[in-house]
Amino acid sequence: MAVVDVLARKGYYDELVHTFESIRIKRSGVEKQIREGYEERLGIEAEIAALKDRLLALRKTMRNTQRTKLENNRLLQDLEGGGIKAAIALQMIKFGSMTVEGRAKQLRGTFRDDILVDRPDSPHAREQLGSSPSHKHTSIQVKDLLFKGPEKRKVRVRAYYGGALEGPSPTLVYFHGEGYIMGDLDTHDWLCRSLAAMGRVTVVAVDYRRPPETRFPGAFLDAYAALRWVAAGGLGDGVPPTVGVAGDSSGAALAAACCLQARDQDGPEVMVQLLFYPWLDLNPEGETMQSATIETVEYMAELDWQRRAYAPLPPEPEAPSSEAGLDWLNEPIEEAVEEGHPLGPDGNPWFEDWRASPLAAETFIDLPPAFVAYAEDDPLAQEAERYCERLRQECGEDSVHTLCMQGPLSHGFMKYQHLPQAHAAVTAAAAFAAAALRGPLAATMRSMTTAKSRKSTTGQVVTLPSIA
Repeated sequence: MAVVDVLARKGYYDELVHTFESIRIKRSGVEKQIREGYEERLGIEAEIAALKDRLLALRKTMRNTQRTKLENNRLLQDLEGGGIKAAIALQMIKFGSMTVEGRAKQLRGTFRDDILVDRPDSPHAREQLGSSPSHKHTSIQVKDLLFKGPEKRKVRVRAYYGGALEGPSPTLVYFHGEGYIMGDLDTHDWLCRSLAAMGRVTVVAVDYRRPPETRFPGAFLDAYAALRWVAAGGLGDGVPPTVGVAGDSSGAALAAACCLQARDQDGPEVMVQLLFYPWLDLNPEGETMQSATIETVEYMAELDWQRRAYAPLPPEPEAPSSEAGLDWLNEPIEEAVEEGHPLGPDGNPWFEDWRASPLAAETFIDLPPAFVAYAEDDPLAQEAERYCERLRQECGEDSVHTLCMQGPLSHGFMKYQHLPQAHAAVTAAAAFAAAALRGPLAATMRSMTTAKSRKSTTGQVVTLPSIA
């Protein structure tokens, strides 16, 4: 009986083991099938993702093709229209033989070689204010610094200490020009040194991001961040008692735009703006482009190319979500453009944004006093005159002082230290800055920046004769 019992139990255990083994085998088979199915799914998903990437890249190419088509249509219309527009269009077609990035690099190299070349034939070449041993009274200290700008990106600045060496001093934030593309801290070193030395102020030159690597509004965002950083005591020696802005050409537009932003957003109190031959209207159909002549065709074509290089790129098409399926392939390719021009966040062409074209601002009321210098034969002279006229009308006659230099000089003369006219203009600008930021007129200037209305007293145009 006991033997039978043992055998019965053994048979039960054998059957149980067999059952468990069968389950294990089946489970292994199911797990294998699940694993193979999962790997197959991953493979299919990877193939779908790769296909979507290829299709997205194709749509981007189609967008670029459409963008190029719109641009070419505009050029074709200008060519068919004849006249000055046709001549400018021909120049633009020539520029198209190089990529925007390649031409920008070439222009930067050429410009640096032109500005930084030694000029032994000029008596002024060896009299660089702030660096010549023979001019100890103008010697200044220079420091390169970094601060965290937009998107926590480091922005380089160069500080020229022309005032007190200890403690905060009146400060001028300077933005270099050259179409936003070519200028840098080195090319405008002499100009900044001179302003600091003769105005006895601290000048902070800003190395803002340049196009085409960074499009609009990158330069403006860096510029305004620099102004706020300086005004908050970013130089490390305390909060400056007074702050102003300055710039030449496109840099003058950044200075003017910073004044508008500071006014509208309760930003730093800007006491003065020094604008040298400002480029204030980027509208390709604006008064400047419409006033082009056969003599200024090449210059206007360069302006147009620089404007296009600065223009924001339309947003790239976004990749669809995993739940979107493939229906997105049938959606039309819409361009954020109007007649070939990229649109800004407000839905209007980007160059109508006052951060790009300060002349497009609705009002100039409560802007700080301005000193505006330009040459009478500058193709952009009318923009300086329009800016000054609006300041007089909206802020009062004493809100702007102009220095119009007789030619031949054209655009950009103040950065050439071998030109006597450049020395004359820098001297006048430095004197104005000193009066606004540290002189007895500083208190008057401060009241002018907050006055709601101003009455006419001064502000006449000063025209200096050409110096041989």
